[in-house]
Amino acid sequence: MPDVDMRVELAGVTLKNPVCVASGTFGFGREYGAFYDLGELGAICAKGLTLHRREGNPGPRIAETPMGILNSVGLQNPGVDAFVETELPFLRQYDVKVIANISGNTPEEYGIMCEKLAQAGVDLIEVNISCPNVKAGGLAYGTRPELAAEVTQVAKAHAGSVPVMVKLSPNVTDITEIARAVAGAGADALSLINTLRGMRIDVNTRRPVLKMNTGGLSGPAVLPVAVRMVWEVAQAVDLPILGMGGVSKGADAAQMMLAGASAVAVGTALFADPYAPIRVRDELAALAAGQGLERAAELIGGVKPW
Repeated sequence: MPDVDMRVELAGVTLKNPVCVASGTFGFGREYGAFYDLGELGAICAKGLTLHRREGNPGPRIAETPMGILNSVGLQNPGVDAFVETELPFLRQYDVKVIANISGNTPEEYGIMCEKLAQAGVDLIEVNISCPNVKAGGLAYGTRPELAAEVTQVAKAHAGSVPVMVKLSPNVTDITEIARAVAGAGADALSLINTLRGMRIDVNTRRPVLKMNTGGLSGPAVLPVAVRMVWEVAQAVDLPILGMGGVSKGADAAQMMLAGASAVAVGTALFADPYAPIRVRDELAALAAGQGLERAAELIGGVKPW
C-alpha cells in the first residue's frame, strides 16, 4: 500500500483507515473473518440490533436490480443482549473499532439499548432512525425532524461517553432539515445514506418480487444520490459524516470524502466481493498518493463546486 497516512477521526474515534463496512451487509463479521484479518478495516458496523430478537420479514426478501439490490430483510437479529454476550467478544479479538447499529419502536427502546451497549464498551453507536423496510417505528422517526431529535436526545442521555451517530434516511424532501434537527439534539456524527425505498414487479405473475412489496435499494445505482446528500449535509451542519451508498471502488470513496465525509462504508459490494473494503482501501490510498497527498484526511471536504 502507498505511503499515505490513512488515519481519520470520526466523532473523536481514531480509525486506522477511512473504510468501514456498513450495517446489515457484514453480519457480525464471522463469515468475512475467514477471508482476512478484520483488523484491516477502519471499523465494523455490526448488523442492526433491536431490543429483543427478531426473525425478520418473510421471503422472498432480497432481489437484484440493475446496479444494485432491493432488500426487505426486516432487521433479523438475535437482540442486543445476545450481541453483547456472544458477538461483541468475538469482534474484540480484532484490532478494529466496533460500531453498534440499533433500531427501536419507541424512544425508550433506543435508550435501553444505548445504555447496554455503552456499558459493554462499543466504540460508537449508530442510531438507525430510518429503516425503510420495517413497518413499526423507523421510517417515521427518520422523516420527521421533531421525532428524529427526540430519539437523538434519548440516545445521547443513555450512551454515556460513547459517541452517538445518527443514520439519516434519503426518503425525505430535504435531508438537511433532519440533519439540523439531530445536530441540534446533540448527535456526535451522522451516517448517510440509508437505502432508498424501491419496488420491482414480476410482469408475469403481476406480483412484487419482494413479499413485503417494497424494500430498500442499495448498490452502485444510488452512489450519485448519496454523494449529493453527503455534500448537502456537510454544508448544513458541522458534524463528522460516515458516507455510504454504492461505494465499490476507491474513487467512489474519494468522491464521498471530497463531498465532506470523514470516512466511508462499503455495503452491497460485499455480496459480490468479500474483499471489497480491502480493495477500496488500497485503491483510495493509491489515489491519494497519486495526487501527492500525505494524509487521506486531506480529501475531506475538498470538492470545488463550480
